[in-house]
Amino acid sequence: MSSMDSKQNEDWIEENFKEASNHIEIGRLEKALPLLEEILNEDPEHAGALNKMGVIKALQKNKEEARQYFEQSLQADRKNAPALTNLGNIYLENDNMHQAENLYNEALMHDPDYGPAHNNLAAIYKKKGQHGKMVGALKKARKAGSMSVDHSQKPIFLNPGCLVFLALVIGFLVFIFATQ
Repeated sequence: MSSMDSKQNEDWIEENFKEASNHIEIGRLEKALPLLEEILNEDPEHAGALNKMGVIKALQKNKEEARQYFEQSLQADRKNAPALTNLGNIYLENDNMHQAENLYNEALMHDPDYGPAHNNLAAIYKKKGQHGKMVGALKKARKAGSMSVDHSQKPIFLNPGCLVFLALVIGFLVFIFATQ
Protein backbone atom coordinates (compact mmCIF):
# COMPACT_ATOMS: atom_id res chain seq x y z
CA MET A 1 0.00 0.00 0.00
CA SER A 2 1.40 3.40 -0.92
CA SER A 3 1.88 6.09 1.71
CA MET A 4 -1.03 8.04 0.16
CA ASP A 5 -3.33 5.01 0.41
CA SER A 6 -2.12 4.39 3.95
CA LYS A 7 -2.90 8.00 4.95
CA GLN A 8 -6.36 7.80 3.37
CA ASN A 9 -7.02 4.52 5.19
CA GLU A 10 -5.94 6.04 8.52
CA ASP A 11 -8.20 9.05 7.89
CA TRP A 12 -11.09 6.73 6.97
CA ILE A 13 -10.58 4.69 10.15
CA GLU A 14 -10.36 7.81 12.32
CA GLU A 15 -13.49 9.34 10.76
CA ASN A 16 -15.50 6.13 11.21
CA PHE A 17 -14.23 5.70 14.76
CA LYS A 18 -15.39 9.21 15.69
CA GLU A 19 -18.76 8.58 14.07
CA ALA A 20 -19.15 5.24 15.89
CA SER A 21 -18.17 6.89 19.19
CA ASN A 22 -20.77 9.60 18.67
CA HIS A 23 -23.44 6.99 17.94
CA ILE A 24 -22.56 5.13 21.15
CA GLU A 25 -22.77 8.35 23.20
CA ILE A 26 -26.37 8.92 22.10
CA GLY A 27 -27.38 5.28 22.34
CA ARG A 28 -27.46 4.36 18.65
CA LEU A 29 -25.63 1.09 19.09
CA GLU A 30 -27.11 -0.37 15.92
CA LYS A 31 -25.42 2.39 13.89
CA ALA A 32 -22.09 2.15 15.72
CA LEU A 33 -21.72 -1.61 15.45
CA PRO A 34 -21.25 -1.90 11.66
CA LEU A 35 -18.78 1.01 11.66
CA LEU A 36 -16.67 -0.66 14.34
CA GLU A 37 -16.83 -3.98 12.52
CA GLU A 38 -15.55 -2.28 9.34
CA ILE A 39 -12.70 -0.70 11.28
CA LEU A 40 -11.75 -4.04 12.83
CA ASN A 41 -11.84 -5.68 9.37
CA GLU A 42 -9.24 -3.15 8.26
CA ASP A 43 -7.28 -3.07 11.51
CA PRO A 44 -8.05 -6.03 13.83
CA GLU A 45 -5.84 -4.53 16.56
CA HIS A 46 -7.43 -1.08 16.66
CA ALA A 47 -7.46 -0.60 20.44
CA GLY A 48 -10.15 2.09 20.36
CA ALA A 49 -12.54 0.06 18.21
CA LEU A 50 -12.00 -3.03 20.36
CA ASN A 51 -12.74 -0.97 23.47
CA LYS A 52 -15.91 0.50 21.92
CA MET A 53 -17.07 -2.99 20.90
CA GLY A 54 -16.67 -3.91 24.57
CA VAL A 55 -18.73 -0.88 25.56
CA ILE A 56 -21.52 -1.98 23.22
CA LYS A 57 -21.43 -5.52 24.64
CA ALA A 58 -21.51 -4.13 28.19
CA LEU A 59 -24.50 -1.92 27.33
CA GLN A 60 -26.18 -5.00 25.89
CA LYS A 61 -25.57 -6.71 29.27
CA ASN A 62 -23.15 -9.24 27.76
CA LYS A 63 -20.37 -8.87 30.34
CA GLU A 64 -18.31 -11.85 29.19
CA GLU A 65 -18.04 -10.63 25.59
CA ALA A 66 -17.41 -7.10 26.86
CA ARG A 67 -14.57 -8.37 29.05
CA GLN A 68 -13.04 -10.19 26.07
CA TYR A 69 -13.11 -7.05 23.92
CA PHE A 70 -11.57 -4.94 26.70
CA GLU A 71 -8.80 -7.50 27.13
CA GLN A 72 -8.16 -7.57 23.36
CA SER A 73 -7.99 -3.78 23.40
CA LEU A 74 -5.40 -3.98 26.16
CA GLN A 75 -3.39 -6.56 24.20
CA ALA A 76 -3.25 -4.02 21.39
CA ASP A 77 -2.42 -1.12 23.75
CA ARG A 78 -1.72 -1.87 27.42
CA LYS A 79 -1.79 1.85 28.24
CA ASN A 80 -5.37 2.32 27.01
CA ALA A 81 -6.96 4.11 29.98
CA PRO A 82 -10.57 3.75 28.72
CA ALA A 83 -10.16 -0.03 28.25
CA LEU A 84 -8.50 -0.39 31.67
CA THR A 85 -11.34 1.57 33.26
CA ASN A 86 -14.02 -0.38 31.40
CA LEU A 87 -12.44 -3.68 32.38
CA GLY A 88 -12.37 -2.38 35.95
CA ASN A 89 -16.10 -1.73 35.67
CA ILE A 90 -16.68 -5.37 34.73
CA TYR A 91 -14.73 -6.48 37.80
CA LEU A 92 -16.62 -4.01 39.99
CA GLU A 93 -19.97 -5.31 38.71
CA ASN A 94 -18.76 -8.81 39.65
CA ASP A 95 -17.99 -7.57 43.20
CA ASN A 96 -14.22 -7.73 42.73
CA MET A 97 -13.53 -4.29 44.15
CA HIS A 98 -9.82 -4.95 44.66
CA GLN A 99 -9.16 -5.83 41.00
CA ALA A 100 -11.34 -2.93 39.82
CA GLU A 101 -9.40 -0.50 42.02
CA ASN A 102 -6.10 -1.84 40.64
CA LEU A 103 -7.29 -1.34 37.05
CA TYR A 104 -8.54 2.22 37.73
CA ASN A 105 -5.20 3.07 39.32
CA GLU A 106 -3.35 1.57 36.35
CA ALA A 107 -5.48 3.67 33.99
CA LEU A 108 -4.52 6.77 35.98
CA MET A 109 -0.86 5.77 35.91
CA HIS A 110 -1.02 5.96 32.10
CA ASP A 111 -3.40 8.95 31.93
CA PRO A 112 -3.51 10.92 35.20
CA ASP A 113 -6.30 13.15 33.87
CA TYR A 114 -8.68 10.35 32.84
CA GLY A 115 -11.81 11.46 34.67
CA PRO A 116 -13.90 8.27 34.51
CA ALA A 117 -11.18 6.36 36.39
CA HIS A 118 -11.16 9.05 39.11
CA ASN A 119 -14.95 8.94 39.28
CA ASN A 120 -15.00 5.15 39.57
CA LEU A 121 -12.32 5.20 42.26
CA ALA A 122 -14.52 7.63 44.19
CA ALA A 123 -17.35 5.07 44.07
CA ILE A 124 -15.02 2.41 45.47
CA TYR A 125 -13.77 4.74 48.21
CA LYS A 126 -17.38 5.53 49.12
CA LYS A 127 -18.15 1.80 49.49
CA LYS A 128 -15.04 1.38 51.65
CA GLY A 129 -15.97 4.38 53.81
CA GLN A 130 -12.79 6.22 52.80
CA HIS A 131 -14.47 9.60 52.50
CA GLY A 132 -11.29 11.68 52.32
CA LYS A 133 -10.03 9.66 49.37
CA MET A 134 -13.51 9.77 47.82
CA VAL A 135 -13.60 13.57 47.94
CA GLY A 136 -10.10 13.78 46.45
CA ALA A 137 -11.05 11.45 43.60
CA LEU A 138 -14.27 13.41 42.94
CA LYS A 139 -12.32 16.67 42.80
CA LYS A 140 -9.99 15.16 40.21
CA ALA A 141 -12.97 13.79 38.25
CA ARG A 142 -14.64 17.21 38.31
CA LYS A 143 -11.43 18.88 37.15
CA ALA A 144 -11.31 16.38 34.27
CA GLY A 145 -14.94 17.21 33.46
CA SER A 146 -16.35 13.75 34.05
CA MET A 147 -17.78 13.74 37.53
CA SER A 148 -21.06 11.89 37.82
CA VAL A 149 -23.40 12.02 40.74
CA ASP A 150 -25.78 9.32 41.93
CA HIS A 151 -29.19 10.90 41.34
CA SER A 152 -31.01 7.82 42.64
CA GLN A 153 -30.87 9.18 46.19
CA LYS A 154 -33.16 12.01 47.31
CA PRO A 155 -31.50 15.31 48.12
CA ILE A 156 -31.24 15.89 51.86
CA PHE A 157 -33.76 18.74 51.76
CA LEU A 158 -36.43 16.32 50.48
CA ASN A 159 -35.93 14.01 53.46
CA PRO A 160 -39.22 13.89 55.45
CA GLY A 161 -37.38 14.65 58.71
CA CYS A 162 -35.78 17.69 57.14
CA LEU A 163 -39.14 18.89 55.80
CA VAL A 164 -40.78 18.60 59.24
CA PHE A 165 -37.92 20.58 60.80
CA LEU A 166 -38.18 23.22 58.08
CA ALA A 167 -41.95 23.49 58.63
CA LEU A 168 -41.39 23.96 62.38
CA VAL A 169 -38.81 26.69 61.78
CA ILE A 170 -41.09 28.51 59.34
CA GLY A 171 -44.02 28.14 61.75
CA PHE A 172 -41.92 29.50 64.59
CA LEU A 173 -40.81 32.50 62.49
CA VAL A 174 -44.40 33.20 61.43
CA PHE A 175 -45.48 33.04 65.08
CA ILE A 176 -42.70 35.48 66.15
CA PHE A 177 -43.54 38.00 63.41
CA ALA A 178 -47.29 37.69 64.06
CA THR A 179 -46.92 38.39 67.78
CA GLN A 180 -44.87 41.55 67.37
